[in-house]
Amino acid sequence: MRPTHPLPTAALAVLAALVTAAAVVLVLPGSAWAAKGALWINGRRHHNPSGCYTVMGPLSAINRTNTAAVLYKGDRCNHRILGALGPAQRNTWEFVGSVSID
Repeated sequence: MRPTHPLPTAALAVLAALVTAAAVVLVLPGSAWAAKGALWINGRRHHNPSGCYTVMGPLSAINRTNTAAVLYKGDRCNHRILGALGPAQRNTWEFVGSVSID
């Protein structure tokens, strides 16, 4: 019998973020399924947010929706993915180009 080695906690966190980001990216843009709740982007509240929000600078975000928000390097939610902010999470970043949520 081969011994099993569980993944380190950091690897699991990275894997969870990638799976969440991939799930959000697969949602069709402009769909009727907006996130339920509120997303705060640099102090501005977006009720039942949907689509792409340009930031182009520092980002402070609070996600109080039922879906993950995906962070991009570019301004139109079509450049390299920097990460994701899951439901009930908050975080700050030095530079983000845009945020997508559906």
